[in-house]
Amino acid sequence: MLSKEELSYFKKKLVQLKEESIQMVEASQPLSFEDYGELTSYDNHFADSATQLEERERQRVLHDTANNLLEEVNEALERINTGSYGVCVDTGEPISYERLKALPYAKRTVEAQKELDKEKMASPQEDPSFLTPEEDVRGDKRIQTVDELISVHGNSSS
Repeated sequence: MLSKEELSYFKKKLVQLKEESIQMVEASQPLSFEDYGELTSYDNHFADSATQLEERERQRVLHDTANNLLEEVNEALERINTGSYGVCVDTGEPISYERLKALPYAKRTVEAQKELDKEKMASPQEDPSFLTPEEDVRGDKRIQTVDELISVHGNSSS
């Protein structure tokens, strides 16, 4: 269990992280063509458009990362307010002081985080399929016929 001084220390760190995260979110707003002084992409050379697209994607990733960090920090501050800070959300075990010092918004012990990561890696990613489910009752036999042909003959990617 963390002492009042330790909780105060982590609360200060989290508030500082929150302020930094808000600044990162504001500074990393995704760019548009207008930000480059262009009203459309028609008059750009394809290399210019690719550079702009890469920059927009980079800004989007930075923005998303900053938003995710801000959410984690806000959750940690809420756990401080509810008295559950420093306790693993999965196991109920105390999170080590060293882990909290390195990652003040941690909500799991190292072991619980490893287990969660292992489960995420083990669960198969859903492969979107265009096959019609057998229980489909829409009555469109054309789709079912295509599915039957694919199952019998395969498709160009098989």
